[in-house]
Amino acid sequence: MEPDAFKSLLARFAQRPVPSLAGRHVYLWHGELPALHALMPSGLSVHLDLWDLARSLPRTPLAVDEARRVLQAAIEAWLDRHPPPVGAQRVVVVTGAALLARYRMPLNVFFNRAGEAQMFVFILPPHETAFRPRRPLPLYVDFDPQATLAYLRTKLGDPAIIGAALP
Repeated sequence: MEPDAFKSLLARFAQRPVPSLAGRHVYLWHGELPALHALMPSGLSVHLDLWDLARSLPRTPLAVDEARRVLQAAIEAWLDRHPPPVGAQRVVVVTGAALLARYRMPLNVFFNRAGEAQMFVFILPPHETAFRPRRPLPLYVDFDPQATLAYLRTKLGDPAIIGAALP
């Protein structure tokens, strides 16, 4: 989706419940957070920072499946503590999407809570997907700056991705 089309969607969404044309209102903004805020009507969004949420966890399991369960429970608890206002529209802006890819998080919690009055927008800054180390990394380091984009693309589909040109 082009940024202008998404801006139009946000303007309509801010005014009234808007049915999603494909799937649910869960999107990926492949751009900078300030650019998204510039498109969004004032007072429409709330911010969920997954990095901050992960730092607040009481424990950090080493096993990937256990880490996934702990993080998923924390996301659900955060959403329970921050319910959408009754009768109002809301966009939950989610930063730290790399954690979702890292732990292969299912996005069901977001899809289940998205609807005509609540939208989720994952933020993925282009500098993260375009990052290249200055020097070669050791062979034992597995580094793919496109991993988060690829993961979210498979979960959301190309029509739900807004912003920079996609590889």
